[in-house]
Amino acid sequence: MRLIVIMVCVLIIGGLAAYAFVRFTMFASGAKAQDERMTAAFVPDANNRTSVTVRGWKRPELDKILSYLREAYEVPASSPWVVTARSDDVFVISFPNDIFPRLLYFLVNYLQYPKEFDAKDRSIGVLGRVVLTTACGIPEDRLVGKSAEVYVPANDTDFDRVYLRTDDGEAYVIPFTDLIWQRVQEARRPGTIEGL
Repeated sequence: MRLIVIMVCVLIIGGLAAYAFVRFTMFASGAKAQDERMTAAFVPDANNRTSVTVRGWKRPELDKILSYLREAYEVPASSPWVVTARSDDVFVISFPNDIFPRLLYFLVNYLQYPKEFDAKDRSIGVLGRVVLTTACGIPEDRLVGKSAEVYVPANDTDFDRVYLRTDDGEAYVIPFTDLIWQRVQEARRPGTIEGL
């Protein structure tokens, strides 16, 4: 009897492990496929209207944050990011040679949650703006050409995603695990981006 119980437990554990492996493989292949689609579709546009407006960091801090991100993602010097001050703690980052949408998503999130910087006693607001293309990973071609906002959602507890809201109010979550957009009913637009 004891041997039967052990065999059943081994079969159950083995089955769960096999299921987890299949799910992980499917998940990983979906993420890789999405990344490949986005990369293949990206054509730099020197006339892009992509920007990120950030509030809450001082210029030396912002420069360090951007430097770290550029290094971490191996952004070449030939892809300049131009930082323009609107005030002492509000800056607009533009991309004369364009920016991969995937990197734009990571940048918006990283400006909200940078390593080695304490944002506890600050009100940080980060708002990306982009005109959607297939390189953005859009789920439907009808979204091409629409303007959209990219931001970290209000009351975020995941720290590994951004939200995107089109100019006509459609909202999506973009998880960094696979970059596959998921439609959401609530835009969760944070108050910290008002006026940016």
